[in-house]
Amino acid sequence: MPFNVTPMFPGDLYDTADRMAASAAPAWSAQKNTGGKSAQWAQILELGWQGVLVSEDNDGVGASLAEFAAIAEAAGRHALATPLIARCVVAPMLLASAGGNAAAKTALARLAAGQASVCPVLQEASGSLQAIATTGGSVRLQGMLKGADLTEPADLLVVNAVAIDGSTPVLVLLPFSGLEAKSRYFEGLDGRRTADINLDGVVVEADHVLLRGKDVAEAVDKARSTGAVMTSVQAVGAMGAMVEQTIDYLSTRSQFGVLLSTFQALRHKTVEMYVAYENARGLVKDVTEALSADPAASRRDASLTKLYLATVGRTVSETAIQLHGGMGMTVEMPAARLAMHTLMCNLQYGDRLHYLDELSSQMSADIENAALQA
Repeated sequence: MPFNVTPMFPGDLYDTADRMAASAAPAWSAQKNTGGKSAQWAQILELGWQGVLVSEDNDGVGASLAEFAAIAEAAGRHALATPLIARCVVAPMLLASAGGNAAAKTALARLAAGQASVCPVLQEASGSLQAIATTGGSVRLQGMLKGADLTEPADLLVVNAVAIDGSTPVLVLLPFSGLEAKSRYFEGLDGRRTADINLDGVVVEADHVLLRGKDVAEAVDKARSTGAVMTSVQAVGAMGAMVEQTIDYLSTRSQFGVLLSTFQALRHKTVEMYVAYENARGLVKDVTEALSADPAASRRDASLTKLYLATVGRTVSETAIQLHGGMGMTVEMPAARLAMHTLMCNLQYGDRLHYLDELSSQMSADIENAALQA
C-alpha cells in the first residue's frame, strides 16, 4: 500500500490544483517554456487563480490566504515551475495597497478576469532601480530592475524604486510591452525564467505612481512576508512529495537480491526525512493560518519560518537524492525535480542569510528598546 502524506489544507481547491499540476508538463521537457504562454499557465488563468485573493469589490473571489495556500501546496507537490505566488499573491497585494488608484483598480479587475498578468519585483532599500521626481507628479526611472520572474508572459510590471536626489520611494505600475529588447534572461535551477530589465529613462506618469514615501516600504514588506510564507507552503508540499517518492523507490528497487527498504540505515534516513517534513508542515500551517486570520501578524514569524525551511528543505532534498542513488541525479526522476523546486522556493523573497540579517536587526532593536525602558 503506497504511503501518502496528509495535506495541510485539504479541500476542493487542493484537489483541483493537485490534478492540474499533476498533468502539467515538467519545465525540463520538450514543452519547455521559451517566453510564450504555457498550457498550464493558460489553464491557471482560466481557473481564475489570479483572482482568488482579489476582493469582491474588484471582481475577485475574496478568499482567505489559507484557502489559496491549498493551491500553493498542491502546486509544490508537483514542482510546478510557474510564477504562481508572484502573480496570484504578491501582485494583487501590491495593487490593493494602492487603495482607490484608478490604474491599480483597472489592473486588479483585468488580473481577476484572467485578461492580464502582473509581474511584481520587490527591491531592497539598497536596490539598483531608482526614481527621480519630474514635473506633474511623474517619475523617471534610472537603473536596472533585477530578478523579474518572466517564466510566463507579463502584461504589466509593479515595482518599487528607491529614492534619489531628495525624491521619495515610489511604487509604480508600468507596461512590459516595449521592454523585451531591454531584458536579459536567465534560467533558474528549476526551469523558471527570470530577467534583468534596463529601465533607464523610462517615465512613469503620475496616475501610474501607486504609492509614495513610507507607504511603499510598508506595502513591500507586507507583500514580501506573505510571499515568503506562501513559498514556504510550496516547499512543504514538495517535501511531502519527496518523502512519498523516496518511500516508493525504496519499496520497489532491489539490491543484493533484497528490497532497499529492508536496509536499516536507509530506513533511519527516511524516518529523519519524514520527521523533518512533519515539523516543517506543522510550523508552516500554523504561521499561514495566523497570517490568514490577521494580515498584520508578526513579520518575525514569517522570517523564522523561512529561515527554518531554508535549512530543513535542503536537508530533506539532499537526503532524497542520496537515497535514490545515481537515479536521484537525473532530472527525469520526480524526486530530483522536487528537490530543485524546494531549493528555489527557499530562495524566493529572501534567502537564509537575508532572514538571519533581518532577525538580527529585530533582536538588536528589541534589546535597544528594552534598555531605554529600563
